[in-house]
Amino acid sequence: MRTYIFGPVPSRRLGISLGVDLTPTKTCSFDCLYCQLSKTTFHTSERHEFCNPDVVLAELRETLNEIARPDWITISGTGEPTLHSGLGYILAEIKKLGNAPTCVITNSSLLHLPEVRNELLLADRLLPTLTSVNPETFRKIHRPTSDLLLPAILDGLRLFTAAFSGKVEIEIFVCPGINDSESEIRALSEYLNSIEKLESVYLNTAVRVPLASEIKTADQSRLNRFRDLLQLKVPVSTAFEHSLVPPKESSWSRPAASSDVLKLLLRHPCSQNQLEKVLGSPPEKIMALLSALEKQGLISKEPNDCWALTDYSQNR
Repeated sequence: MRTYIFGPVPSRRLGISLGVDLTPTKTCSFDCLYCQLSKTTFHTSERHEFCNPDVVLAELRETLNEIARPDWITISGTGEPTLHSGLGYILAEIKKLGNAPTCVITNSSLLHLPEVRNELLLADRLLPTLTSVNPETFRKIHRPTSDLLLPAILDGLRLFTAAFSGKVEIEIFVCPGINDSESEIRALSEYLNSIEKLESVYLNTAVRVPLASEIKTADQSRLNRFRDLLQLKVPVSTAFEHSLVPPKESSWSRPAASSDVLKLLLRHPCSQNQLEKVLGSPPEKIMALLSALEKQGLISKEPNDCWALTDYSQNR
């Protein structure tokens, strides 16, 4: 069973994405109200070598031999990937494989560190999160470790984007009633328009069940209002404007197993249709796997028809 590689998973922005998870489950510098997984269990901003980079790379090479070429190799998962001190080495080695471009999904918390910015320069694309430029709102939504300061993060994001030769798409997670007032949006607009070489902005919202009940879903009209008030020079898209099912199917060289389903759902709740496409299996096979896992109490279906784990702490 693979430990660090998951997927390929369907991604709204990346098509077929093969995931690389570098931290133990829910090891993060934030404890976001909107997290789709669970509460952060190891709340830290200190970087460590949480896993052996060469073991991760060996697992990646093995997986790439089993599947069709993914659109992206994405460093993400159940925690904050920049917390891994070997991130730069891993990105450099993946580039040598010449298989697919690399993308890093980050909460932006460590971009104030020069060494983190330098390591991320080895990626082809960065998807950083920014929900507010107001320190109070930032703390309310993300609940960061006490040493993380928003002004330093904002400076780090600006410095990185200016130096990066790849593409940067900033994700704003819209939380109705928390970060979508006109003053909040105008302040975000001023900051975002000051960033050089920004490719685009993506407005996300709670399309899956969030950690905190106070987080509500912003419908398309609310996202449209947010976009209009931003008045950005770059393209702005929303979660509902992207298909949940990738445009092409992934092929595996072996039959799908329960462990494949669990590893996918650990990082990314999926519908049955998504699992069929990603795992290259017929509906009856996936339904049988889902039914068995549900009977064991390991997974359950959410109101949006996505399957998710019932207890994230029991899986890695």
